[in-house]
Amino acid sequence: MTPAEAELRRLGECGEEPFNIGEAALLLGSFDRPGVPLDRYRAHFDELAEATGSPDRLADTLGGAFGYTGDRATYDDLQNANLLRVIDRRRGLPVALGILYMAVGRRLGAHVEGLDFPGHFLIRVDRTEIVDPFERGAVRDPPALRQLLKAAYGASAELETAHFRTAADRSVLLRLQNNIRLRLARRRQFEAALAVLERMTWIAPGLAELMRERAMLEAALGRFKGAVESLERYIAMEPADGARLEAATLIQRFRARLN
Repeated sequence: MTPAEAELRRLGECGEEPFNIGEAALLLGSFDRPGVPLDRYRAHFDELAEATGSPDRLADTLGGAFGYTGDRATYDDLQNANLLRVIDRRRGLPVALGILYMAVGRRLGAHVEGLDFPGHFLIRVDRTEIVDPFERGAVRDPPALRQLLKAAYGASAELETAHFRTAADRSVLLRLQNNIRLRLARRRQFEAALAVLERMTWIAPGLAELMRERAMLEAALGRFKGAVESLERYIAMEPADGARLEAATLIQRFRARLN
């Protein structure tokens, strides 16, 4: 077991919240950049915090002086969800850039948290200001948030209280990794997607849905025995009757493929 895996498993087992989300994201990114030392990236967090000085200058520093922005041109590039490459390129997905803002803001003593906003990751600074890291740290007022929501879900979509709930650090990391996993699966790179999913289980070992997703990837690889075992674990973890019934049906189907 590598030190990175051991630390991520420790985060999963201890259940602490919040945690050093910047460090955790670097560790996750290191698996796709083997042999790349992380100290330079850790030092960059300190550099950003020193240059920022005050939480109210996060956008001016990260989005302005350092040029961190969303990657519209190659949005689906896997590099956009790897924090190491985001730092190298100064571009990334909303959630990857958000993690950078969270890490730097917290170094400055601010309360910075992710939001459960659908379709586009946002952060909240000191419980009041909603910031869009993808747009160089632009502050989003309610009309802008409504526009974001409607762009993603249609003209009938309206803001709800649930859209402003805090996203736990663990959920933010899972959202980051899910971006990679889904893109790999769409490209039929199931082995690589399974490796990403395995890391997700390290940080959220009690999340039943990950066992179901593992089973589906194993089935896509023709590993039906493993798929059955993963679904059996899923059933043991998932209390909802409907979900358990669906999983039992899949188990029967996969067992038939074994014979």
